[in-house]
Amino acid sequence: MGTPFSAFCYRCTEPQFADQIVSGLGSRLHGARWTPKNSFPTVYLCDSVEAALQEYLARGRRMRLPDHKSLPMVVAWVKVKAANLLETTDAEVAAVINPLLATDKIHWRAIQDRREAVSQTTGRAIHELCFSGLIASSQALPGGKTIIIFPKKLKAPEMLSAPSLRPLD
Repeated sequence: MGTPFSAFCYRCTEPQFADQIVSGLGSRLHGARWTPKNSFPTVYLCDSVEAALQEYLARGRRMRLPDHKSLPMVVAWVKVKAANLLETTDAEVAAVINPLLATDKIHWRAIQDRREAVSQTTGRAIHELCFSGLIASSQALPGGKTIIIFPKKLKAPEMLSAPSLRPLD
């Protein structure tokens, strides 16, 4: 069905959200590239610290924030063990998904208040098909990958494990 995946992944976040790094609540409430707003929890991670940093800075830059306004931040590791991720960078899968994604000409955030972006509809379909998540190309770091996990779809012995982090005062 899907690709097994086991690795340490990384996430950069604001200090006040450090204790929620594997909850997926932010994407459920606010939407994200592969997650429709007000839908299901999704955890967004990267395959390297460099990709995590670039994804974090790219988000701030889309909001027209100078980099110093995105600081301080927390960089955390997350141990991921999943049995069935959809590898969207696989040539056969990409041949189907990429033309669909190309139909949205503007960023998902600009669309999601009017309708689901194509990437969000695709993420919903992947979620409904019982995958534990997906692997996609990083939009911020060429060659980097984002690891997207649907925590409620994980079944033992699959897991997300992060260090105990608490918000900084």
